[in-house]
Amino acid sequence: MVVDEDAARGRALANVLNDSGYKVVGLVLTGEYLPSVMADAKPDVVLIDISSPSRDTLEMVSSIHRDHKRPVVMFASDDDEQTVQAAVEAGVSAYVADGLSLAKFKPIFQVAIAHFQKHQSLERELSTAKSSLDERKFIDRAKGLLMEKRKCSESEAFSLLRKMAMDRKQRIGQVAQELVELLQIVN
Repeated sequence: MVVDEDAARGRALANVLNDSGYKVVGLVLTGEYLPSVMADAKPDVVLIDISSPSRDTLEMVSSIHRDHKRPVVMFASDDDEQTVQAAVEAGVSAYVADGLSLAKFKPIFQVAIAHFQKHQSLERELSTAKSSLDERKFIDRAKGLLMEKRKCSESEAFSLLRKMAMDRKQRIGQVAQELVELLQIVN
């Protein structure tokens, strides 16, 4: 998808991209609400050609990053450090400050896509690690509560949790969380 502040330039860019083997699924002017267009067009990559990204443009990029998870390549004339930082924080995968150069276009796209994929992979790993840590905390808390209520050892409490999980066909972390929540309500 091509996003441009100038309709004629955007059409010309879309034509060049189509001639270069890319399929342009949409042309959007920077004033349009990009997230709703994204939902309909479902592009693989968003290319934004703009003089200087406005706060509204960066908010739309942030919305794309949050709701649609696509690589965003921004070509701009503005090389101000704060602007570049704001664009990256909004979710831009590649920010090219010397404007659009068709000769450099393909490698920039490849880098942006690779950067985006790596970032997504790291986010998934972080989410998995956080989930695992949270689950481990519930298991430890549930074991402690069982040890206290049943006057049993840690290994016996863990065996009870494991048996409950197998009987319910649930993960032990889920059973531990339910047990902790139930015992907190009872007490």
